[in-house]
Amino acid sequence: MRLLAIPLFLLIVACGSGLPPENGSAPAVEGARLFKAKGCYSCHSIGQGPKAGPDLKGLFTRREEAWIRAYVSDPVTMVANDPIARGLKEQYKIQMPKMMISSQEMDALLGYLRNATQP
Repeated sequence: MRLLAIPLFLLIVACGSGLPPENGSAPAVEGARLFKAKGCYSCHSIGQGPKAGPDLKGLFTRREEAWIRAYVSDPVTMVANDPIARGLKEQYKIQMPKMMISSQEMDALLGYLRNATQP
């Protein structure tokens, strides 16, 4: 059992989390922590293709920040009122949950995503 643990550990270290590294600033670190803690990575990748939801690579070139804020804040209302959000739900067949984050957390998350999703 012990011999198996070392190669498994090395594999995990070599592969990493699949998330881009934070740039070291406090908001970027907090944004990356939120991306992990809120489970965003389970539905979204950054540059590794779609999962249950869209790949976020190039997010800020496809959508304006105000739209992203509104969608993350209340995706259910966005799906009801916005044709792009409705199209995403139709395409991926899943409703993104309301994330329940503060405005400060939203700033940190979007700061991280702005940096991490640049094409």
